[in-house]
Amino acid sequence: MSETTIVLGAAIFRDFRLFVARRSQPPSMAGFWELPGDESTGDERATLQDLFTTEFGVALRPVDQLLTDRVLLSWRNAGNETVNAALRVWRCQFPAEITFGEGEPRPSMYRYDDVGWVPVDQLDTVGPWRDEARIAAGEVADWFLSDVQWQDAD
Repeated sequence: MSETTIVLGAAIFRDFRLFVARRSQPPSMAGFWELPGDESTGDERATLQDLFTTEFGVALRPVDQLLTDRVLLSWRNAGNETVNAALRVWRCQFPAEITFGEGEPRPSMYRYDDVGWVPVDQLDTVGPWRDEARIAAGEVADWFLSDVQWQDAD
């Protein structure tokens, strides 16, 4: 059995809106919306922090893991090879003192070319999503809506 690649996703909420991003790389995922993330490099918190620093130019604080190991279909690694992969979603926060307007923070245009703050009850207003990414975003939105402490923290 081959090893499973762990792909990390960041669940970030502000004012009952979820931060989502549209992929521009790799070509097999270009044009699809998702919870922004990257393949784990071992230290999952550091992987997400590095991604947001380089891709969005903003600090990120991973808080805790929400969803674990949702199978990703037809995942292609950096070498464009199809590999076994699983999505692991982390609850994350931007620093509270940072305020964002619509479409911020802006992507560097390397991995992502667009972003949005989507109301949790309107996730289908952006698209297309890969099926597993949309299901994971829905699960995260359901967790958020059922957790008053999380709502108060964001």
